[in-house]
This record gives sequence, structure tokens and C-alpha cells, in this order.
Amino acid sequence: MKRSSIIIIFISCLVLFLSSFFYGYYFTGKNISKKPNSNDTVIDDRVSDNNGLEIIKEEGRISPNTSIEKEIYYTECRHTIKDKLKVNNEMINMNEKEFYYYIKKNYPNLNIVSFSVSNIILKENRETLCPNHYIIGESDGKIAVYRISEDGDKILYKILEDYSLTLLKEIDQEKLKKGIVVDTEEELSDVLESFISWEVAKLEFYNLAFLFICWNMLK
Repeated sequence: MKRSSIIIIFISCLVLFLSSFFYGYYFTGKNISKKPNSNDTVIDDRVSDNNGLEIIKEEGRISPNTSIEKEIYYTECRHTIKDKLKVNNEMINMNEKEFYYYIKKNYPNLNIVSFSVSNIILKENRETLCPNHYIIGESDGKIAVYRISEDGDKILYKILEDYSLTLLKEIDQEKLKKGIVVDTEEELSDVLESFISWEVAKLEFYNLAFLFICWNMLK
């Protein structure tokens, strides 16, 4: 066989080999590139609630299911009253920082005690008595009962028209002018009864004294 024929056959085999190699590499690489990529998948983290509001499902944001609890501490009686607040549309999707500025602007007396997606606790201090008290005092010279409003103001609840302060001992009159704070209706009844019984006893004494004087005059 001639030398030129051997060279031609060798070159043909080499070309065929290289063609097969590049052909296989090209299609194998193409198939690999078509494999699913998790980064190419778009996940929508936005859902809507029943009111049509768009809720961002992101960690640390308020949702319609977030519970908001408000604690009011009354310094005069040291009682704490708890109340539940409803999440309004403005609060939904707020993170802790956004909620902080919202509270600071709209409710400056409230402080954030704790913040989480499930529960938020707010606290307020008031330098008054809480509404769970009565005050026994006086109004127009009569024994009177007052209630306490949520803002700590005295509200006239009842006047005992038949019971004047003038029939009480001086020390008791001073107590009523300053106001006697009671915690329950039972305590209220007990204190009023003590004052009323004294007035009744004093009136009976005056009546007996008057009858005694009249009796002596008729002799």
C-alpha cells in the first residue's frame, strides 16, 4: 500500500473520531443544561385574606391572625387590666420597626413589650385608680358614691339623699370629704352600713331626747 493512502486513511479516521467526540459532547452538555434548576422556580409568597388584602408571607410581619394584647397598669391601686385589640388594615404586613413607628405616632402612651408574628403585647401606665373601684364621698352635704372612669376620673354614681354628713362624727366627715376607696360592692355596702347605722342611731337618740323633753314639759 502506498504511503499516501495510509496517510489519507489515518486522517479520515482522526476526523471521524474527533467528529464523534464533539458530537457526543455537544448533545450531552445540552441535555445537562436542560435539567430543572431550583433557582429558576418562582414562588409567590403573597396570598390574600378574606377581605382581599394582600398578605406578604414573610417572617416577622403582622397578619390578620396576630393577637394584640394591651395591658394598662394603674399606679394608684397597682392593678393591671388587660384588653384585646383588633388588627386593623394599616397594621397588616408591618414588621417590628414599622409597627414601632406606627404605635409611636398614633398611640404615644403605649410601649411595645414584646413582638412576634403570633402575639404582640403593649403596655400603658396610668397614674390613677382603675375602674374596678368605688369612692365613698360627699356631694352637697350628703353621703355619695362615685365610680372611676377608664381615664381615672370620678363619676357621681349615687347620692344618699336621706343621709347628711352633719349627723356623722367630725372624723368621719373628714374621711368622706377626702374620699374612701373600696374595691368591691360588698366592701362598699359594709362601709355605707357603718355610716348609715351611726346616723340612724343618732337620729333615734335625738328623737328620744325630744320626747323626753316634751314629757317633762307636760308634767
